[in-house]
Amino acid sequence: MELKDSFVGKVYGERYYRERKTESYVEIPPALLITDERGDAWTLGARYNDDFEFTVLRNDIWTGEFASRIEYRGGRLRIFGKAGTRTWSGRSFV
Repeated sequence: MELKDSFVGKVYGERYYRERKTESYVEIPPALLITDERGDAWTLGARYNDDFEFTVLRNDIWTGEFASRIEYRGGRLRIFGKAGTRTWSGRSFV
C-alpha cells in the first residue's frame, strides 16, 4: 500500500492510515472514528460541556462544536446535540 493511495488522519495523537473511507452509515458512539471522503478522521474528544456533550474533533483539532453523537450517512457528516442537528459543509457545521 502506497501512502498516496491511503487516507491519513489523526485521532488522540495517533496517525491513522486507511485504504478506504468509512462505510456509508456509521455512528460515534459506538464507533471510535469516522474517515470521510477527504480522509479526515472524526471523533468525540475527552472534554465535555454542562449537557455532557463532547468536543467534536477533526484530525485531532477541535471544530468548536459539542455533540453527543456523530453520524456519517450517505457521504454526509452530521452532529447531534442540544443545539440540534448540524451538517458539515466542508468548512464548518451549518
